[in-house]
Amino acid sequence: MTIVHEDIVVGCREAYLIGIGGAGMSGLARILKHLGLSVRGSDRKESSVTRNLRNDGIGVRIGQEEIGLGSADLVIYSSAISKNHLELVEARRSGRKVYHRAEVLASLMNHADTALGVLGTHGKTTTSAMLSFVLSRIGADPTCFVGSDMINFGTNVVVGGRKYWVSEVDESDSSHEYYAPHYAVITNLEPEHMEHYQSWENLQGSFRRFLAQLHRPGLVAYFGNDPVLCQIVKESGRPSVRFGFTEDCDFSAQNVRPLPYGSEFDLWEEGFFSRSVRLSVPGRHNVANALAAISLLSQIGFDMDLVADILSEFKGTKRRMEVKWQSAQFIVLDDYAHHPTEVKAVLKALRETGKYVRVIFQPHRFSRTQHLYRDFAHAFDDADEVLLTDIYSAGEDNPYGISVDRIAQEVVASGHSNVRIVHREQIIPYLQAHPLVDGVMVFMGAGDIGELANEFVGGIGMHA
Repeated sequence: MTIVHEDIVVGCREAYLIGIGGAGMSGLARILKHLGLSVRGSDRKESSVTRNLRNDGIGVRIGQEEIGLGSADLVIYSSAISKNHLELVEARRSGRKVYHRAEVLASLMNHADTALGVLGTHGKTTTSAMLSFVLSRIGADPTCFVGSDMINFGTNVVVGGRKYWVSEVDESDSSHEYYAPHYAVITNLEPEHMEHYQSWENLQGSFRRFLAQLHRPGLVAYFGNDPVLCQIVKESGRPSVRFGFTEDCDFSAQNVRPLPYGSEFDLWEEGFFSRSVRLSVPGRHNVANALAAISLLSQIGFDMDLVADILSEFKGTKRRMEVKWQSAQFIVLDDYAHHPTEVKAVLKALRETGKYVRVIFQPHRFSRTQHLYRDFAHAFDDADEVLLTDIYSAGEDNPYGISVDRIAQEVVASGHSNVRIVHREQIIPYLQAHPLVDGVMVFMGAGDIGELANEFVGGIGMHA
């Protein structure tokens, strides 16, 4: 993959998005409408996303057995769409402009005055949202694209001007190589998406290529406690700023203190104490995300104290420790964590509340589970109770014969004594039969486990 130089949207009048109900596609639809295009699309099922799009004046057709392209001169699809999809085949046959979602987003970013791209194995959604929130509150009129709805905005996009463009950049399929922002944040780097990259070395090589093509000034803010990432950035020769938890970083967090639902830390800059920072989102991982935002925005020229003050009002994003139900004794959360490192980080943050922690975890993809199941051994150490359910396939076949039992075996072998496999259709009945009166219950995973969280909370409401 190479940089998208073409200004794809220029000259187009009507865009049609195949799979418009997806998180990324719906956000792109709103941005295109803001840019003046007529926007329509199709999706296979009705959802709150498609209903909200209609409320915003964007046409949505449910059902993809018929062709509804109409007069669209730009057709956009995502990785979830099969190459044999009826509308995609017809769009190509009829000679229309056809692009992958990432190509269109990259084109928009690459033509912005000041583009900020955020990528990494974990934390890119929250970091992108933090940058978006701060720039909006400062009055910089940014346009922002984030992979999950931002609670402060109630949407995954902010539509503004082209002076500042913030985008979460997906590296799962190498599409980050389409982008050439002026500034980049790399939150961390671990072996992930091996079904695509095949090897850890190939993934590192892809990040090297991304860094090589940044537009000037080409500054990189990166997690300075990751030795592999440090080496990659050093080899790139790019100007950089390091953030992390050790004093040798340019920006570091010291004396991190958990709060009832948030955290506080001492911000050090270039080895000297600067100020205390308070966050309204919990966990050490969110401290790292905040450091990323502070370090990058300060390098661009924004006042660091103002940035830190605004971050205290940031409320997070959907499915990132999202509160679904709360009483004095009991709280229900929904979280997207699906990689062992993410799972461990979220559960560590919940452990700091001092409450009993029950996790309901849905593994994501057979290929990912096959590659990472051993790494889950100690991911659940901070949970008092672990309920594991069936792997969410995400459309994959299972040539490995892998099942959730492999993760359960690893967790039990690590010494955890309260682990149970509960099949998806039995989760709600099990939770109802074994109520948690005092503690934290978190539904966790990148599949459809969030639907069960909503169903469970709906049941609480009916019986409250």
